[in-house]
Amino acid sequence: MAQTAFGIGIYTAPEAARMVGMSPQTLRRWLLGYDHGRTGEELRHENPLWQPQYIPDDDEGVLLGFRDLVEARIVHALRARRIGLRTIRICLDRARHIVGQDHPFSTSQFKTDGKTIFLEITRGLDEPQLIDLKRSQGVFNRVVAPSLADLDFGPGGAERWWLLHGKKTIVADPQRAFGQPIIAEAGITTARVAQAVEAEGSVAKVAQLYEIKPRLIRDALAYEAQLGFKKAA
Repeated sequence: MAQTAFGIGIYTAPEAARMVGMSPQTLRRWLLGYDHGRTGEELRHENPLWQPQYIPDDDEGVLLGFRDLVEARIVHALRARRIGLRTIRICLDRARHIVGQDHPFSTSQFKTDGKTIFLEITRGLDEPQLIDLKRSQGVFNRVVAPSLADLDFGPGGAERWWLLHGKKTIVADPQRAFGQPIIAEAGITTARVAQAVEAEGSVAKVAQLYEIKPRLIRDALAYEAQLGFKKAA
């Protein structure tokens, strides 16, 4: 088992992929690199998009920290808009140079100056979705800004992710429960709440059992249902 430093958070690739709404296989390729090429041709190696917070282990595979989770969320949002991986790789490299950190999208500087940085790192890129940035602020306003909206930032970068848009009830916080989704007020994981409701057959019973407001139990169930939708998507 990888040694977990306090406050980093820890997620397996399937756990992180489920939270972001993508496939674990794609996430592993982003973090470990991969070979590709046509049959009969020499394979071309693609390096990882960024260096994960945990050193990959041959026995356990890739593990992610909370900052990795945030980077993956933003990269996935860009890919969902059909922005090419080569373009995203260039953007990440340029952003690392500007921000001076390995995880540039999850820094407080990117949160504060993201629009300016994004315009700079996409300058001159021949990507159809980025052509009209100056006039419409296109991709940043439609894709990147929403991905930052539910994040809280501190001096060191992203600190927590509020998992139900517009609510501060369900959170992923690397300082608590190793970053697993929890009810913020109670610290109980949403997975545990869902299991309890299934066992007890009633939101009211579980609310009484854990001394938690029923609306928080329902929010935990809503998030777990959202995860199921993402996994199926």
